Amino acid sequence: MIKMMPEPTTSSLPDAVFMLGVGGMGMAPLAIYLAEAGVAVTGWDDGLRPEVATLLQRHGVQLSDELPESPKLVARSSAIGETHELYLEAKQRGARVLRRGELLAEIVAGKKLLAVVGSHGKSTTTGMLIHLLNQAGYDCGYLLGALFRDDSSPAHFSALSDWVIAEVDESDGTVEGFSPEITVAVNFDWDHADLYPKESDLRAAFSRLFSRTKSSVIIPEDCFVLNEIAPENKALRCHAAAGFNASNTALALAAARELGAEVTLGMLKGFAGIRRRQDVMYQAGEVTLVADYAHHPTEITALLQHARSEWPGRQIVVFQPHRFTRTRQFAAEFAKSLEIADEVFLLPVYAASESPLRDGASEAIVEKAGQDWPVLDAQQMCRAVENAMGDERPVTVMFVGAGDIDHLAHRFAADWRTTESWRNGLSPNTVLKLGEPLANKTTLRVGGPARFYAEPVDAEDLAQLINFARQSKLPWFVLGRGSNLIVADAGFDGLVISLKSDHFREFKPFDDGRIEVGAGLALKRLCGLAAKEGLGGFEFLEGIPGTVGGALRMNAGAMGGWMFDVVESVTYMTADGEIRERSCDEFHVEYRCCHELRDGMALSAVLKVGAQVEGDDIRQQMDAYAGKRKESQPREPSAGCIFKNPANDHAGKLIDELGLKGKRIGGAEVSTVHGNFIINREQAKASDVLALIREIRAVIKRERGIDLEPEALLVGQRWEDVL
Repeated sequence: MIKMMPEPTTSSLPDAVFMLGVGGMGMAPLAIYLAEAGVAVTGWDDGLRPEVATLLQRHGVQLSDELPESPKLVARSSAIGETHELYLEAKQRGARVLRRGELLAEIVAGKKLLAVVGSHGKSTTTGMLIHLLNQAGYDCGYLLGALFRDDSSPAHFSALSDWVIAEVDESDGTVEGFSPEITVAVNFDWDHADLYPKESDLRAAFSRLFSRTKSSVIIPEDCFVLNEIAPENKALRCHAAAGFNASNTALALAAARELGAEVTLGMLKGFAGIRRRQDVMYQAGEVTLVADYAHHPTEITALLQHARSEWPGRQIVVFQPHRFTRTRQFAAEFAKSLEIADEVFLLPVYAASESPLRDGASEAIVEKAGQDWPVLDAQQMCRAVENAMGDERPVTVMFVGAGDIDHLAHRFAADWRTTESWRNGLSPNTVLKLGEPLANKTTLRVGGPARFYAEPVDAEDLAQLINFARQSKLPWFVLGRGSNLIVADAGFDGLVISLKSDHFREFKPFDDGRIEVGAGLALKRLCGLAAKEGLGGFEFLEGIPGTVGGALRMNAGAMGGWMFDVVESVTYMTADGEIRERSCDEFHVEYRCCHELRDGMALSAVLKVGAQVEGDDIRQQMDAYAGKRKESQPREPSAGCIFKNPANDHAGKLIDELGLKGKRIGGAEVSTVHGNFIINREQAKASDVLALIREIRAVIKRERGIDLEPEALLVGQRWEDVL
């Protein structure tokens, strides 16, 4: 048995290092270890999570978006390929650039290394071992390849101990640079076919590592391959009882005892676990939401089988394959393991630094499974998962994968928790959804989903929703028919409210000739009902694809008439949820704007009626207006007029005069019928529309010196940031 050596040794530590991808689960612990050792560590990451940034800064790691002027040493994660601009810049500046594993091998070269290797389960086993040694008061350095669930430090530098515990990764070949004192091999499953085309290639890599291991090779006794290649004079075999994580536990105990630590199984009772390993993010009302890092078929099978016994009920799995090469290699095996679940959704492959492979896409798994499993992006997934959950309970949703699926998982869990708390204060018939698509709720047909979407049953629930949004510090807006609206491709990170209930679509004629209408009533419906009652004066609104509320907010107009021309009073709700009523002359109304309704929302309005006339005469006038619209406006999807008319001129006329009709960017095109309309010609994105708007404004500004101001509303982004 090996005893701890108390005399300090000297490792090869640099003076300073810049780390590319410092927020990665292998990189962040390495950065912390080096910082604790006195190395000046600076790092960059374009996807740094707030909790990881806080952890790094707490340990003295500096964050920067720029490389040092003359970097000597740069370390990069496996996600940073050799074509990355910062990698190329570092090489250009003369830096020595190492992969994470290469730098780790150098800094532990003067220490006695206990290396944990294996196809999966390394982090859990390493975390258990670190916990046991800490419980036993055994001083050593360590680097976990993940984060502890209780926010304990994932790395520690010891100046007094010879020993360092670290995960060693075979995926990028850097395993060849290590010569451990002790190796703990958790398991063996062929993986990383890009580097190890045949199983025998990976076997050979493990065999070479075992040959370089100076003392013991600790392996599970039930792994045939490891037992076959481990040298008999070094092999220490562990027996594990049946059960999830049983082998990891047995290996951690054996490794701690091999180091000479006095440990017992009971010491693991306080083990908090590893993040993204069976993380229960939400559990209430027979709904369980779980995130797990599993990314190999063997892991997924073990996880889903364990979940069946741990969390009863229907099992919905969202899986994000990790790397195209692995997906191509194991498409059939992934399909078989996922068939354990009751319902499966797939995300596109998380590529890391790989180039796309057609036969390594997520669709390859679907093909092998012969199932109708949808492949959805993160924007689509929330709505799909909530729909799949339905009302049948109990149900468990598992977000599985090693890429960035944890962002989606935690976002979904947080939003699910929010909606569940909101529902307690709302009427049963109020609709509340996550990730509701907005493109199909607009006339332009572009844009992403709403983070939260609601259809309140009445004004009381509407006020409650606004109060909830304010308490959650969420932006909100009211969506009518979406006729003068552009939704950003990323969607709206807040609450979208639609007044679709009957309460907000009333049409109530009074005996004195006035009518009261709800804000959710479509203008076309208003015109039709008024004509049926023989009430004139609203014909100009026919054909405007909006609602009363939207028309009031924008002071919609056409054919020489304006919405506030027929308004007597409006009942509206302020941004604070207060209900007020004002007469028409108390509102500050101008071209395409009602100031009081920019931040508030109309609930209903009392309208003035023109002369009582025959319904047929009203319809005849409506038909005439409709005919003019058909002749002068495009029929393709659009958001109506994009720009406000400048003083003493018309935006459409300027666009026409400068030859911009028919100009196209992506799927967006300036209408050849009316220059102030941008149409969705062919599956346009919001970014196409916005790029075209910028181009039009630039030409008009250059040629005529006029700054065109957008008339359409933009949600999810701000015009000042876009133009």
